[in-house]
Amino acid sequence: MQIFSAAIDGLHLTLTYVETDIAQGLPAFFIVGLGDISIKEARERVRPAIKKSGYKYPVKRIVVNLSPANIKKHGSHFDLPIALGILNSSGQISHVQFGKIFVAGELTLKGDLRAVPGVLALVNFAKKHGFKNVIIPFTNFNEASLIKDINILPAHSLSEVVQIVQGKKAQIFPKEQIKVVRKFHGIDMADIYGHHTQKRALEIAAAGKHHIILVGSPGTGKTMLAKALPGIMPKLNLDESLDVSMIYSLANKVDSELFPIRFRPFRHVHHSISIITLIGGGSPIRFGEVTLSHKGILFLDEFAEFSHSQLENLREPLQEGVIRLGRYGKTRTLPSDFQLVGAMNPCPCGYYGDSVKNCLCSPYQIKRFYRKISGPIVDRIDMVVNVPRIKNELLNKANKSEKSSVIRKRVEKAWLVQTKRGLKNSLIQFKDIDTQIFLTYNAKDFIKLLNEKMHLSPRSYLSIIRVAQTIADLDNVKEIRKSHIAEAVQYKKSFVY
Repeated sequence: MQIFSAAIDGLHLTLTYVETDIAQGLPAFFIVGLGDISIKEARERVRPAIKKSGYKYPVKRIVVNLSPANIKKHGSHFDLPIALGILNSSGQISHVQFGKIFVAGELTLKGDLRAVPGVLALVNFAKKHGFKNVIIPFTNFNEASLIKDINILPAHSLSEVVQIVQGKKAQIFPKEQIKVVRKFHGIDMADIYGHHTQKRALEIAAAGKHHIILVGSPGTGKTMLAKALPGIMPKLNLDESLDVSMIYSLANKVDSELFPIRFRPFRHVHHSISIITLIGGGSPIRFGEVTLSHKGILFLDEFAEFSHSQLENLREPLQEGVIRLGRYGKTRTLPSDFQLVGAMNPCPCGYYGDSVKNCLCSPYQIKRFYRKISGPIVDRIDMVVNVPRIKNELLNKANKSEKSSVIRKRVEKAWLVQTKRGLKNSLIQFKDIDTQIFLTYNAKDFIKLLNEKMHLSPRSYLSIIRVAQTIADLDNVKEIRKSHIAEAVQYKKSFVY
């Protein structure tokens, strides 16, 4: 019987052959093949697990090789294949039912199996490499059931695994019905009083997947508006759900009650975060917030307080939807296709332009406040929206705002229009303006006038076209009109820089 598992490095998996040799000599147990500390410590878990499971531990020279030997291995999921390899090589497993099998699981000292992170990715990897049978811990079964067309054999203990391999318990468990959370439990747009202009801006941002910054004094509701954005965005489709669920499985952030992930991730990040935690890295590679927000929203609170280097590291994922990490002579590409939402004060004291409190900052302090936000980052942000203070008398009136579910239906229709066009509005380039984007004569003359008056940069010009196209999609019209350009430009000129 050939026993296989996989080495995990970020989203990159390498098929690993677990081979075992038991020979005469002084009792010893060696694990070779560039294993980390958790793998080296496996021998201290495997030995008592074999004994407590009712089998004999060979008092001989044992060598376990994890091949290929030049790839670093990490994780406790190699415990089970190592133990199974020892029992197989020592002749304690007879009448083996499988020629080769994929195995993953962590052992306790009593021989029970514990859940391991990344099972969803491991089972999917095994399926792609032609394996028909996979043995995993029973506690990972519900998660692994997302992968179809492969026999998943869950077990509670090492002794149960041996029974499965021998054919004594070769039952293929029926895949359970996974409970999918269909209701969004975040903030509803109807729960936010006032801010109708800002809600309209968020609807446009969601419909075109535009990066957006909310600027306003402390306590005006920027964070609440940002947290309501996921509720108006379409749910993940099946492929997106699998991709995002796989990332969270590998990151060991699976919530059994919310798995598989159907709503778009919302990652709330504070400016005190380290660069590695933000973009990922380390050995083995750990996912950063930009990857955990894949197909969802990355919310940067106090946007202007982030360091220049932190913001500059966002340029690649903002532009290309991926992050490339170079570590120890190798490059790993991680998905980072997120929508950026930022919230910031308009100045260091927070009250520049406020209707109640006076700003105490000098012009130099305000200019220095914005200096770390580079021009390339500003140009990649399609929308900037001021969030003013709500008058107290409005808080006592009945709120007549639309619910998020109503807004989401309009956003879904706009996404459908873009899907048929074959181009997401946030990805529109200059070459697309001549081929797929249509402006009326009035719209062309108006944006030409704006370009002359405002001295727009090419990126700013493109941002206005992108946002105007989204507004046109929400209005269910094919061409961009003057009114669409007029509304779009309002979301570009309000950024103090």
